[in-house]
Amino acid sequence: MQGTGVMGAGQPRDERRRHPRYPAAEHATILIGAAAPAALVFGQTLNWSRGGACLKAPSRFAVQVGEQFNVASPPLGRERVARVVDVTPRGLHFAFEQDLPR
Repeated sequence: MQGTGVMGAGQPRDERRRHPRYPAAEHATILIGAAAPAALVFGQTLNWSRGGACLKAPSRFAVQVGEQFNVASPPLGRERVARVVDVTPRGLHFAFEQDLPR
């Protein structure tokens, strides 16, 4: 990873990341459910990469692995389609449907 990304010591052997992660505590807005009733949730990113990001563990809503939503924040830009890949005590881990441009 050439020292540019964040790679935790407790990472599983089946690493799914394709891009380095960068720490960033930025506000994020999540829209879950395109049909009514949709939920608008405000959160904070912990880190991000071109392929996905991690949000601080949400306290007022629940999502399932595989669930799709839209997310927006300063480092990620305007609304991006994302899919939940893991939910841990640390956070909500998700992958973008399309990688961020370089």
